[in-house]
Amino acid sequence: MNNRSLVHEIITLNVTHRYRVGKAASSLGLYFGQPAIIEYVSANNGCTQKELAEHLHISPPSVATTLKRMEKSGFIKRIEDKNDSRKKSLTVTEKGSSALKDFRKLCEETDSQLFVGFSEEEKEQLMSYLKRLNENIADSELSCEDYKKILKGSEK
Repeated sequence: MNNRSLVHEIITLNVTHRYRVGKAASSLGLYFGQPAIIEYVSANNGCTQKELAEHLHISPPSVATTLKRMEKSGFIKRIEDKNDSRKKSLTVTEKGSSALKDFRKLCEETDSQLFVGFSEEEKEQLMSYLKRLNENIADSELSCEDYKKILKGSEK
């Protein structure tokens, strides 16, 4: 078996998984990337747009555009600072919390389906292999942890 075939399967799995997760988000009225925003704001109630942008490694204008859409859809609420009208804190609405809960459930179902027929030992082996693959390809300027931070914004 050649390396290209293995890489192709990994890429196909990634694309298929992202498609399924995107479909789950869409079924709840969410666009790709929005569940990650709800997740962060939910865990960091009152955070600012700037903090959110830094955490997700997204440009502030992109965050502002997405938040405007999410606020219009009723998932997020932006609250103006009493002392500085330019500063807005973020909070998740009841609709946003409910959508996040439903999204997590759909993702768990997808992930469970992915590992049907795998033993715990096989999953542990796979995890070991994937970690080694990530370590092998990691750029010397960026650690695996840096990559994980970069990718965290593109997950779920």
